[in-house]
Amino acid sequence: MGIRLDSASAFQGAIISPHYDSLLVKVIASGKDLNTAASKMSRALAEFRVRGVKTNIPFLQNVLSNNQFLHSTVDTQFIDENPELFNLKPTQNRAQKLLHYLGHVMVNGPTTPIPVKAKPSSTDPVVPHVSMGDPPVGFRDVLLRDGPEGFAKAVRAHQGLLLMDTTFRDAHQSLLATRVRTHDLKKISPFVSHSFSNLFSLENWGGE
Repeated sequence: MGIRLDSASAFQGAIISPHYDSLLVKVIASGKDLNTAASKMSRALAEFRVRGVKTNIPFLQNVLSNNQFLHSTVDTQFIDENPELFNLKPTQNRAQKLLHYLGHVMVNGPTTPIPVKAKPSSTDPVVPHVSMGDPPVGFRDVLLRDGPEGFAKAVRAHQGLLLMDTTFRDAHQSLLATRVRTHDLKKISPFVSHSFSNLFSLENWGGE
């Protein structure tokens, strides 16, 4: 609340001729006092995203943070007496840099180097033979049959170490960072179901 934008031709696709008034958008802030209005104005200016042309936003932000301005002790010599107002802080432009990177990866592929000097294998992996029968009984079957209480009882009664496999999660996120597709993971799922039925759990497509 307390912010108003007055604009003329500042909209997407607008063409501004060199003869047009350079004041395309005017920000108006209101508050119970000068400091409140200045704080709102500073926040509003910080949220502007203008690319390709220079604006006076960095200068205005310096004015709004100037103690002399905030204490209303300025006169017509204010700008001349405060040359630091022209020490403009360059914008980081993080969003556009991120979009540029994502576009580059989409077109040219990831640039992450392989952690070893070996070149990628040209041999397609062979999925191990899997029995066509039902997979062995595992802890998931216990959970479905006996519910959470029965599952917890079976875990406490189990002799030995219980393991959780995160291969599917890592293929999509942490270690391989989405370099393995769901289409490929599904091909190995039957083998995992038959050969690792004694696992405590498997993490699939999870996240932190």
